[in-house]
Amino acid sequence: MPHVCREPPRPLQIVPWLVATVFGGAWGLAIAQAEQNAEERFDEARANPTPVGRQGNWIVVPIPVANPTIGNGLQLAALYLHPKSAVDESAPGGTSGVVTMATDSGARLLGGFHDSSFANDRFRLNAFAGTGKFNLKFYGTSEDSQLVDNPLPYQMDGVIGQVRGAVRIRDTENWFAGLTYQFLQSTLTFKTSEVNPEQPDVPRNFHSAGIGPQMTYDSRDSNYYPTSGQYARVSWLNFGSRWGGDFEFDKIDAFYNHYLPLDAASLVALRVRLQDASSGTPFFALPTLDMRGFSSDRYRANDTVSFTAEWRHKFTPRWGMVAYAEAGRYAPSLRELADARTIKTVGSGVRWRVTAERDMNVGVDFAVSSDDRAVFIQIAERF
Repeated sequence: MPHVCREPPRPLQIVPWLVATVFGGAWGLAIAQAEQNAEERFDEARANPTPVGRQGNWIVVPIPVANPTIGNGLQLAALYLHPKSAVDESAPGGTSGVVTMATDSGARLLGGFHDSSFANDRFRLNAFAGTGKFNLKFYGTSEDSQLVDNPLPYQMDGVIGQVRGAVRIRDTENWFAGLTYQFLQSTLTFKTSEVNPEQPDVPRNFHSAGIGPQMTYDSRDSNYYPTSGQYARVSWLNFGSRWGGDFEFDKIDAFYNHYLPLDAASLVALRVRLQDASSGTPFFALPTLDMRGFSSDRYRANDTVSFTAEWRHKFTPRWGMVAYAEAGRYAPSLRELADARTIKTVGSGVRWRVTAERDMNVGVDFAVSSDDRAVFIQIAERF
């Protein structure tokens, strides 16, 4: 069956919080050193691949971290690029890896992941498992919440896992159908003592687990830096005791990306995303706005919708830039989205291509939103 040859899935974006970097007074020097270190590691891996498997090799990438949600620190990713099968040379290559991270806010993470395809890209498999601790903030779930200006700090620590499998729909080129399973075992502790020293912290142990179907359309020419094509997914997850969880709720997540080439060096990338969670969804599992310029904790509600338009341009094969505008709304229900306040973000950033073999970029973005501003560094593109 004919199919489009694509790059392997973006291995370092399985956990969004892993794609940030250190930002401080000497940020320029830190970024320059990070780029130099990353380039040296990639060059070393290409020149002296570890003899594991047939033409497979290891890449070790240290990446600083700066993120308004989890703070400043460092992450280290060790990736293994699997050799391609002689039978399936045109199929995407597989990637496995281990990632560890620590930040000054007390965030810690250790995880492993695997992305691969089988049978000439007929089957796709993505899996992640990890353990971590994060210090976060709860701003409430509406504009008039008393926590908007005085968020309640809380900590989550535990283990998380996700497995997603998909199969190409028969007699189609770009359609895939599959299942996703998510599991979280965690301790959630509200840091009430930070608000009122006379109030003790309140911990709670819980499990959250869900499973559900998904439908994907993927005609992109690359997973790292798409320049044409479309990418869409609709997924539904049912959480409950039958799957090993303590909470009963449902979540629907749908997005659509469109990539429009302007010339050999430029393109416009468009994205719309809609998320819906049923009543009874715990606050930490509520959808958040898929936008930049603020902490991912900032806007949570049962329903969110967001739009992004991004211009991407390459000055040289290794250097480029982006400029974007985003808008989104969040509300307790789909009906109330029509009257909700529109959150806006504008921003720009630079891109640096870390390896000649794959069009994968490290990006530094600065974004200003309706209520905040933030700096991010990420691996590969936002979408």
